[in-house]
Amino acid sequence: MAACLKDARVLFITLQIFFFMCACVSGRRNPTTPLNGAPGVNMCKVQHVLGSQDKFFTHCVAQHLKMICERPTYDRWECCSGFQKTGRERGCSRVKPLDNIIETTRDLGLTDFISHAEGAGLLSDLSNGGAYTVFAPTNQAIREVSPDVLSKLSPDRRSMSLLNYHVAPGRLNISSFRDRNQEFVTLHNGDKVRVNKYAYGVATVNCARIVRPDEMATNGVVHVIDKVINPADIKGNIAERVLSDDRFSQFQMAMLISDMYKKLRASSQSFTLLAPTNHAFAKLPSDILDKILTDADTAEKVLQRHVVRGVYCADAIVVAVGLKTMDDTRLLFRCKRDGLWINEAKVLHPDLVASNGVIHGIDTVLLPDSVKPTATLLHDMHLYSFLNLARAAGLNNTLDINNITLFSPTDQAFKDLPRGYLAALIKEPLKVEQLVKYHMVRGRIDESQLVGDSTLNSMADLAVKIKVKISRKGVTLNKSTLEEHPRECQSSMIHKVDRVMVPPEKDLMDYIKDDPDLSVFKHMLEKSGVNEEWLPGGSYTVLAPTNRALAHVDERQLQEMMNDSTRLRTFVRRHVITRMILKCSIPEQGVYTTRSKQGDETNFAYDEKNRLFVNTHSRVLSEDILTSNGIIYKLDHVLPCSCEPRLRTDRGQYFGSHSYRRRY
Repeated sequence: MAACLKDARVLFITLQIFFFMCACVSGRRNPTTPLNGAPGVNMCKVQHVLGSQDKFFTHCVAQHLKMICERPTYDRWECCSGFQKTGRERGCSRVKPLDNIIETTRDLGLTDFISHAEGAGLLSDLSNGGAYTVFAPTNQAIREVSPDVLSKLSPDRRSMSLLNYHVAPGRLNISSFRDRNQEFVTLHNGDKVRVNKYAYGVATVNCARIVRPDEMATNGVVHVIDKVINPADIKGNIAERVLSDDRFSQFQMAMLISDMYKKLRASSQSFTLLAPTNHAFAKLPSDILDKILTDADTAEKVLQRHVVRGVYCADAIVVAVGLKTMDDTRLLFRCKRDGLWINEAKVLHPDLVASNGVIHGIDTVLLPDSVKPTATLLHDMHLYSFLNLARAAGLNNTLDINNITLFSPTDQAFKDLPRGYLAALIKEPLKVEQLVKYHMVRGRIDESQLVGDSTLNSMADLAVKIKVKISRKGVTLNKSTLEEHPRECQSSMIHKVDRVMVPPEKDLMDYIKDDPDLSVFKHMLEKSGVNEEWLPGGSYTVLAPTNRALAHVDERQLQEMMNDSTRLRTFVRRHVITRMILKCSIPEQGVYTTRSKQGDETNFAYDEKNRLFVNTHSRVLSEDILTSNGIIYKLDHVLPCSCEPRLRTDRGQYFGSHSYRRRY
């Protein structure tokens, strides 16, 4: 029976595959079957950008984009190239016979191109000669050019028409443009055009976008473009081009001071140059501007941030593209509703084409961190609260001390401080200064130089050191965790931390003395002498049972222990760990295991209600309280100890066999 069922299932699956293949074959053979959800046969989707004249054909954009340049798109269906409608049919079933280039452009509605081709004497050649590839500008593109360029489209017989520059020998389909950057010879005195291909299927010719590619003709192929292209635009390289433009005179000075002018002029590679305008340089602080225009090393660092390998035209950016500069920095080239942006710089003058690349004029100088003063980098990292606190303490000059490291709390870290703490602190300028300097260390220290269970000497006039702790969750300084990677500026290295590092004013014993809940444990420490073992600069964790916790111990046994200094010292050491255990280093799921100074295993773990327990028995009642030489946790039970196996609770239960609240 089972064998029959198995054979039936195999037969059923085989029949499904057979019918599916038949449907596929019949679909290929039936020319009247619409594809890709089209309303009719041989129809192609055109994406229109709302609020603009831009449109993208499906074979031009590789995927449907719901937003282009932060504007929504909507779809319309048109007859695919080479097809036309018959009567009122929904699709485009009639095949248009191929015609010559002139008739093909006429069919595309490029009347201005045909008119200037006639004036330039190109009608006969484009009708009967070939094969040619024509980059035909739209009517709107031709009507928007200057009178001087317009006259060059239809010059007298003694001059060559600018339209010759739009014609290349051979049949070059969009698939022929295989590399990101290719050049092709034209009929205009052998001058070349540069074709670039980008993401989303976008292609450009001298930075003019191909808006409708691959319109086939009997004697070639037509690509419709959105600009008139000019060989004069690419006669000089980008270094020469920017040097001849007065809008970039400050940038020119920086190029000449550094070696960048020579590099760009001599290189055989193609580049995109992001050239800040004179107004962009005028926005810089005077000291930074002077250094860029007088110091070759500084000018070189700034210019490397403005040079990108490869050609990235404005029309190539339909959403966003990542750029990599010569100093290996990543920039984001975005197309937004209000224009093109490169990081925080707006593109004012796009697509200044040159022989070895393209120039975009921008309104902001892209400063590398290495030339910024500390205050500027703090501002760029959005560390406003720390910067304002430093200025309030009159520490502007201190921030610019050379070769220091700042561990700057985020703005959220300042908001997380106890209510009223910051307002009260500002009234005491000396304490503000000490707090800011406590976050500063001499020398440039990156994350790789921070070693666990070590200390850092801050620049504050305090004996308290910063405790460094390494866990699987990252690097912790006191109780503050490092965020992101550090950034390095002209005089310092800056790390973000998620908490304000308030310098602890008490050591372990001072805190225990001042806490009335720990008075019995304080007495045990003093009587055993364990507190005298704590070094001032040490890193300890004290698991301090509260008075109520110690009240659970059998009174007679506790008194016997208090009268025996050796037993008492061993028992107290059971509650001391010779390293700092922070809450942030304990996993939310799992167990953090270490050993006490007495030698017993100590386990930290959270229960299902996110409560922290030690050895499943003792619940932690407090935060991890930071002192100058360690951490204190307050416990609701004493810890069972192998040194006191007979120790009982006030109800006669042995601590070692106490019913655990949670099992690991």
